Amino acid sequence: MESLSIEPRHLAAGSYRAAVADVPEVLELVADVCQAPMVALKVADEAHAHFAATLGMPMAVDVPKSRSLCDIVAGRNDAMVVDDAPHDPRLADHPLVAGAAHVNFIAAAPLRHDGHIVGALCVFDNGQRSIDADTTRRYLERLARRVDSETGLRHLLENRSPYELAARDDLLATVSHEFRTPLTAIQGYVELLTGIPGALPPAYARQLEAISRNAGRLCRTVDTLLRAAHQHRNEPVGDRRTVDLACLTSALAAKLGSRIEVRRPAGPVPVLADPALLEVAIGHLLSNALGFSGADQPVTVSVVDGVRPTLEIRDHGPGLCADELNMLGTPFFRGAEAQHRETPGMGLGLAVTQRIIRAQGADLSFTSPAGGGLAARVVFG
Repeated sequence: MESLSIEPRHLAAGSYRAAVADVPEVLELVADVCQAPMVALKVADEAHAHFAATLGMPMAVDVPKSRSLCDIVAGRNDAMVVDDAPHDPRLADHPLVAGAAHVNFIAAAPLRHDGHIVGALCVFDNGQRSIDADTTRRYLERLARRVDSETGLRHLLENRSPYELAARDDLLATVSHEFRTPLTAIQGYVELLTGIPGALPPAYARQLEAISRNAGRLCRTVDTLLRAAHQHRNEPVGDRRTVDLACLTSALAAKLGSRIEVRRPAGPVPVLADPALLEVAIGHLLSNALGFSGADQPVTVSVVDGVRPTLEIRDHGPGLCADELNMLGTPFFRGAEAQHRETPGMGLGLAVTQRIIRAQGADLSFTSPAGGGLAARVVFG
């Protein structure tokens, strides 16, 4: 058994259970990937193991903690897979095994919070298995880690005010986890579809490949952000190298549409930066400019070479007052126009963008030009 005091472990379990309320949709992915008809997320307290979320379960009877899968994985500090549950002395009298469900296959992976094992992500089957036990275990462990990440994030968001979060050094990691969880689900379903012959008509193969390619690109970007978040006091430095600012900006503008007019030198404009992180930052500035410009209003982009290469992105939208300009880049701040339009977003994009640009040795500033709109100016050192 874990060498942990009882009270902290059960306090962690209570927090986990409170935060997991909105996670049940993840169980659909668990069922599909592990090819199991029954899935449960169980969390233990001092006396019992409770079903916090279930899918396909004919019954959900809480069992004493001492007989629960939560206690078994906590004692092992590892996942477990049992192919013949009726003949396993630990599980033979479990209600799902001995009862009408006739479960014969059980796999469980530990769920963790604040350094404690607080429960288990479980799959149950009562028929012939189409994937082997080792594969099921590997998938389940990976999915349990994703549930832990999602739950930890929800707990953080529910128990901290936005401005408390803004002051924390792990802001970037928190935001990145928020992106990573749905992206993992998208990738999981794409892998599932591509692994089943004839699951989709051939005519949709190109679209599915595009979904997979773009989800993979986003996942790599978020992974880069997560790694960078733990470097140099959480500044997203990444792998800095020589990047052609003009080429990267032009390529991003071409992807985002014809309303972006790029003015650039004929030759390269070299800067020292992580290309993936710089793409995230410039991409957000371009998307933001497009979002606040009318359908007939172009976004103008200027790339200037020199001792301090400069990128300027200007929209022709409503612009901002002086007070709002001073607040730009503050986490969770959204301007009056964004609130009036009910534009989707949490006010985190520019905060992340500003941190990326600063970590690349550049400065980001905003102005409202006399002719209207908003200009974002990035100056590299």
